Amino acid sequence: MKLPRENDEGKVEYKLILSGVTPERLQELASQMKYRLEEGNGEAFYIIGVSDEGELIGLTKEELEESIVTLNKIASLINAKIVYKREAEVKKNRYVAELLVRRYKENLPVEVNVAVMGHVNAGKSTVTGALVLGKLDDGNGSLRTAIARHLHEVLSGRTSSITLRLVGFDENGKIVNWQLKDPLDEAEVTIKSTKVVRLIDLGGHERYLRTTLKGLLGYEVNYVMLVVGADDGLSIMGKEHLALASILKFPVFVIITKIDKYPEERVKTIVNDIKSILKIPGINRLALEVEDEDDVINSILALKTGRVVPIFKVSNVSGKGLDLLIKFLNLLPPGKRTMGDKESPLVYIDEIYNVSGVGTVVLGSVIRGRLKINESVLIGPNKLGEFKEVKIKSIQVNKVFVDSVLPGNIATFAIQGIEKESLRKGMVMIKGMPKVIRKFKARVFILHHPTTIREGYVATLHSYTIRQAVKFERIQNKFLRTGDTSEVILHFLYRPEYLERGQIFVFREGRTRGVGIVLDPIG
Repeated sequence: MKLPRENDEGKVEYKLILSGVTPERLQELASQMKYRLEEGNGEAFYIIGVSDEGELIGLTKEELEESIVTLNKIASLINAKIVYKREAEVKKNRYVAELLVRRYKENLPVEVNVAVMGHVNAGKSTVTGALVLGKLDDGNGSLRTAIARHLHEVLSGRTSSITLRLVGFDENGKIVNWQLKDPLDEAEVTIKSTKVVRLIDLGGHERYLRTTLKGLLGYEVNYVMLVVGADDGLSIMGKEHLALASILKFPVFVIITKIDKYPEERVKTIVNDIKSILKIPGINRLALEVEDEDDVINSILALKTGRVVPIFKVSNVSGKGLDLLIKFLNLLPPGKRTMGDKESPLVYIDEIYNVSGVGTVVLGSVIRGRLKINESVLIGPNKLGEFKEVKIKSIQVNKVFVDSVLPGNIATFAIQGIEKESLRKGMVMIKGMPKVIRKFKARVFILHHPTTIREGYVATLHSYTIRQAVKFERIQNKFLRTGDTSEVILHFLYRPEYLERGQIFVFREGRTRGVGIVLDPIG
């Protein structure tokens, strides 16, 4: 019997014997294991008792035990562990072992989710790049290019998709990414950090508004970072983003970029514009300009009140002001999180994949409760409003395997018992006996509408990852215009959804924008 020759690439590693390994050699083997884990997206297979040519030589029981103990030591150096072991006798009293090694983290770092919003070309992707990569921009968008997800974003300079980037902090408040070979390696950042700030970079152009709304409502956002370019100032789209974040009651802080290009008077004018917008009824917040480290501490304390909006002035070219922003992000408190064991779990699904060798995988935000591996949950609803029972085979957060997840985590779940084709965005994973709805009573507030909304009006509703057309079946005040509030009956046009009392939603159609809260599911 013989296995294929060992491949230098891939997630499979052959080892004949691991005996009498020196500390120096342990480190070398740990680096090798890290490479295999990266090749296998967090998992690697080790076969012991086999030569590089694939010959099944075998070891004695004692040699095999010693080799497995050594492999465990190697794994522990890079936060991995053996999760599966199978032994086989290949010759008389000679054995080989096949082991599955998984990169693992028992305790996830503290996690804060920050939505990065603002007008197109304000500098959202550039400031994200400066924080993640630890480099300054060349003035021509080099940082934006380095973190863009798609070629058309590189060419146009516009973010059209939701880009999630991690900024990790160690126990001393230093950014972990800057010390890594690959600052974008989410698994490495997660493992090396005591706290991570997830920057959810959203599109700023109006044509990508639905993507922006999905990012704002589809993830468990704790804060909104509104980016304003010193060239364009607070544009119409920037004002809309600020109003939307304020009405949805997200704590907001503002970053004014490109201050190296314009005189101080220009920046002061923009700050005054922001202060004026913040005074508008419905927003009703106060601005705090951050000029030094004392202001950073004060802004953290003031942010908790929900009334204060800290304003930072930075240059991604000269680096001015970035140090204060970094200190601020390191100190940002996470959202309230319970242990969740007593709460019924709820996850809204955002992405669906079919992974070779794994099967169906879904990505979603944990809204409440704790979910664990090997646990059974319901997933749905389908077009008929039905749910299907599935089993969670494994969970990853930032490409690191974990045993369980809590509210605020954005995680991927490998699930067993359903095909990818049966799933869609907007479904939920839940326990218990969930009830779905086609109609519900809500209170809505019209942010903007060019004319008059009457009964029968149709708009697109966004709530978490739900996106579906709804009809205004009944309007208590009969008519709605900009600035109006009313109770309404809304009807999903195409399929039932899972919504709960108190859930916030946004609706849009053309230039129309509005927000609402679910008062009573009707059925």
